Formats: sequence, C-alpha cells, structure tokens
Amino acid sequence: MQRIKTQRTAPHPLSIGACFLVVVAMLAGCSGAPKVTGSGFLPDYSLLQPDPADGVMRWSAPSEKLKLYKQFIIDPVVVHFSPDAKGTAIDPTKLKELSDYFHAEVVKTLTKTERYRVVSASGPGVARIRIAITDISKTVPVANIHPAMKLTGIGLGGAAMEAQVVDSASEERLAMVMDSESGGRLGVVAGLQTYGHARQVMTGWAERFVKRLDAIHGPTGK
Repeated sequence: MQRIKTQRTAPHPLSIGACFLVVVAMLAGCSGAPKVTGSGFLPDYSLLQPDPADGVMRWSAPSEKLKLYKQFIIDPVVVHFSPDAKGTAIDPTKLKELSDYFHAEVVKTLTKTERYRVVSASGPGVARIRIAITDISKTVPVANIHPAMKLTGIGLGGAAMEAQVVDSASEERLAMVMDSESGGRLGVVAGLQTYGHARQVMTGWAERFVKRLDAIHGPTGK
C-alpha cells in the first residue's frame, strides 16, 4: 500500500499577527480613554463648553479675575467614579496610590517656579483646587511590546477627571474642567505598567494646568 505523505505548512506570519491582534484586543477590552460623562462631582455641568483648542470641556471666570490668584490650596484628590465608569473593580489600594500620585504631580508642577505657591490657609489671592478621578483604564503591557500594535490604540490605558477651582474664602466658582484621555505610545515605560498610562495622563493634566495659569498671568507673572 502506498503511503500518502501529507505536507505541513507553517502558518503565514500575517495570520499569526492577525491572531495576535484579536487576542490582544480581547485582553484590552475597554482600554484607552474612558468616556467623558459627568460623575456628579462638579456643581454645574451646564456651564461646560468644549475648548476650541483641544476639545476639553471647560468653563472659567474672566482672566482679569483669575489673575488675582497665585496661591493655591490643593485638596486631596478623590475618587468619584461616574455611573458608567469601568474602573470600579480596581483595588482600592491602587486607587489611593493613583490619587496620591495625581496630587503630588499638581503640587510638584505648581511649585517648579516661584510664580505660584501651594499653601494651607485660605485668604485673599488664594484659590482652592478640588480634583476627582472619575475613571481609570488599565494599560495592557503586552499590547505595547508587539510592533504590530504601534499604529493602533489597543492596549493604551488612560483616565478621566473633573476639577474645579474656587476662591478659598468665599467659595466663588472660578473654573471647572472635565476631561478624559488615553496615554501615548511614546511613553515606553508607561506602556509596560498596568497604570502607567493613567499616571502619564495625570502628569499631562498637571502640566497643562500650569501652562494655562502662565497664559493668564503673562510672561511677567503680573
């Protein structure tokens, strides 16, 4: 009897890559920027409007009023998840670490120069900053290693936040913001940590807040 030889062919590299993408997409789930939805942390969402420059939902008092403030009380960052948040299953210990990290980044960025001060007592020219983390998306490290993922958004983590600034004495509302963002591929280290992109986003928020303050006060700081 003649034996029929069967030839085994190696799987095509493209099919392997396609399978990898499917598996990682399943692992990533809801990675990326969480949806921007009101959590109830802010007192009035009807005032928020998309900023033409970056699309972030913002409201602020006139610059002439904001110029009066160069000292800030920064309340502890809280976790106030929106009703449809996906990060509610995250370990409370990790959430505390992230909220502490966000608070530290705001303090560090504000005090890099002598233009602004972080204080503990209310008074004239002192504003109070209240911040809430409203959602967290985990990073999927394996999706940030494979070259095929570089041009996709799969595996990127992120975070959502809301914040308001008020006069420390009168509680007069000065500014509000609601935003959601995913991390970036350029943050190699962040892409290898479960909450690396969330931290990356928080650092970016702190930096942009100070840049907006600089724009309000002008180059001379007056």
